[in-house]
Amino acid sequence: MTIINQIAAQERAISGIRNSYGFAQNPDLLNSAVLPAVLHYIPVFDSAHTGHYNTWTNTITVKSLLFVTPREAQGGKLKFIENEVIPYGQKWRQTFQTSSVLTTLMTNTNSVRFFLVKGEYGVGPPELVFGGTDFMGWIFTWDFMNKSGN
Repeated sequence: MTIINQIAAQERAISGIRNSYGFAQNPDLLNSAVLPAVLHYIPVFDSAHTGHYNTWTNTITVKSLLFVTPREAQGGKLKFIENEVIPYGQKWRQTFQTSSVLTTLMTNTNSVRFFLVKGEYGVGPPELVFGGTDFMGWIFTWDFMNKSGN
């Protein structure tokens, strides 16, 4: 919960983003009034035993799905809608490769690592489809690592 809420708070500060939904707040509908919008989910986690039976290193992967515009916007003319979508890759890099943002994310989640590891521009399936509509946007992948033990 904390990880997604921290990511969403930083994403909401990116110029042009209308909403980045927090933990368990992904909407049932995406209409033009809420776009560009970011939804989140956790597709995988890895746990490694690092000592005694109760000492672990946990790596959690989070995906941020940035829905910018429907594929059929502007009559489907890619030259117009790609110009709207592509700049968000650089906006994410500029934001999430900043020392102050990384320090905030690691401090607020009590983590030893919290990095944006991948951004993938895309159109439609599998992850950029919502409510039967293909969207143009980005899929951002995060790795978060913490150590736990009793």
